[in-house]
Amino acid sequence: MDRLRELFALVEVNGTTTAKAIQARIASSGICLDDFRLASTMAKLKELDKQQIDFACFSALVGEELLMLSRAFKRELIIPDWQEFCTDIGTVFKHVAPDRSGSNADYIPILRDADPEKWGVAICSVDGQRMGLGDVDVYHSIQSVSKPLTYAFALTRELGEFINQFVGVEPSGRPFNSLELLPDQRPFNPCVNTGAIMMAGLVASGTPELDARQITQTIMDLWERLCGGVAPVRFSEETMLSERDTADNNFAIAYLLRGGRGLPRGVDLHKMMDVYLSCCSIEMNAAMLSIAAATLANGGVCPITGQQVLSTDVVKKTLSVMQASGLYDNAGSFTLEVGLPAKSGVAGAVMVVVPNLMGFATFSPRLDAYGNSVRGVSFCQQLVDRFTFHIYDSLSGGRSGCKRDPRASQHNRKQRDLSDLRWAVSHGDRYATKVRDLMLDCMVAITLADGEIEAPEIASMAEAYAEIMGEQPDPQALQTLVAATQTQTQALGAEAPFAALLERLRQELPLLDDNGRELILESAFRVACADGEIEPEEDLQLRAIAHALAINEGVLELEIARFQRRLTRPS
Repeated sequence: MDRLRELFALVEVNGTTTAKAIQARIASSGICLDDFRLASTMAKLKELDKQQIDFACFSALVGEELLMLSRAFKRELIIPDWQEFCTDIGTVFKHVAPDRSGSNADYIPILRDADPEKWGVAICSVDGQRMGLGDVDVYHSIQSVSKPLTYAFALTRELGEFINQFVGVEPSGRPFNSLELLPDQRPFNPCVNTGAIMMAGLVASGTPELDARQITQTIMDLWERLCGGVAPVRFSEETMLSERDTADNNFAIAYLLRGGRGLPRGVDLHKMMDVYLSCCSIEMNAAMLSIAAATLANGGVCPITGQQVLSTDVVKKTLSVMQASGLYDNAGSFTLEVGLPAKSGVAGAVMVVVPNLMGFATFSPRLDAYGNSVRGVSFCQQLVDRFTFHIYDSLSGGRSGCKRDPRASQHNRKQRDLSDLRWAVSHGDRYATKVRDLMLDCMVAITLADGEIEAPEIASMAEAYAEIMGEQPDPQALQTLVAATQTQTQALGAEAPFAALLERLRQELPLLDDNGRELILESAFRVACADGEIEPEEDLQLRAIAHALAINEGVLELEIARFQRRLTRPS
């Protein structure tokens, strides 16, 4: 009963709540109101509509789905600070949007004529938290995004050893439509055209009782289960016909394969090509692809339905292939910079998997020289620059450029860090004292950005210090520090004290973990914001401090945006 009252207290006002308030609490956690796990609760809330809900009614309301509601209410899902995370994603989304480099694929009319300005990003966590920005509901042919799932589909038909006889798993380093093969005449991997066409042949040979369209429908059904059936998976006849009319290179690949190792079980070449071209002509949108990616991130269990769509073993093999070869001959650079399994398509989609956390998909038709979406790749790069998503970020040992881990509550972590710092300083810990002293030095440096430190500015420093340390600074010590810095400025010039501070930060950097560096930067931000805005000179100095602390540029941009929101928030 106590735990129920705890949940009720999160939505009640003067002893009652409303259906709207309960729905708002759920939605703010990232869970959609049509989520299957809350179907019973949502139906009851619809009946109650505008009625006042007391504790007894609330208790009866939530009983059947209490565990899920408790996790949503108490922010215990995989990304606890969902709203903050969405805001940060929005910052990256807007940062990428102005990029208009690249151009549409032009080999078929439907790709050539697509609106190049379309730009969308959709995210789904393994707990089913979902968001979308921009053009996430625009249907488009998935093109090469289909290739990993065709491979997964073949694995589900228990064709694993058979697949290995005909298709490799090596990065090609070649354009996606290259006719080159491995020395043993196998395609390099299932994600280039040679491998995908051979995979279509393997699927066709494994289902001799089905024609090409029936095979495609079976694969479309698999896609629909992957994305939880939130929207219908469509087929574009126009795309299929255009693909076939311009498929000379792909037919050349098919004949090359038949003339080399041969086709599996003597499958009909034209049936194989129809399966391949049909899979490329499947239509979905970014919102659907993000859920499919989340299903892969969740070991094959769809977060939206709870259904085990693919086995974990199939998922592991599929993600491995995506990691090595998902972005054509730019896959190596993408793995180096982003470090996540992904697959792109020439219609402008990029589907990305963050294992055990989330899937996301981007859509923007303009492509780079490799055939990958310019905005999509840029978004991935910038996302990994800000969050601990790279597969090897765990090697950082607490020094990841202060990148954020959305799995951890940033508020709770910061409060814990502050508590630890205050306690350690009170007991004379050398590391904690060093962090505190660097914080004070940065505060003074930022305050001196306009040339003088006046009494109100000293008061602002003292207030910022108190907010962080939980106690007022020693007034005499603060005055002494300010006076010494001003004397140094007069003797050596306005830039000398700040240059000395940056050098000290660089020297101390090996001894500072991410928590310490974040606190030092925050202290500078608090002082810069004290007068209600960040002046240009202060902005330059904040960036210089962040650079000296080896804080990622992307993380700094998020921090600037966060403090700007704080400045504009109504008091």
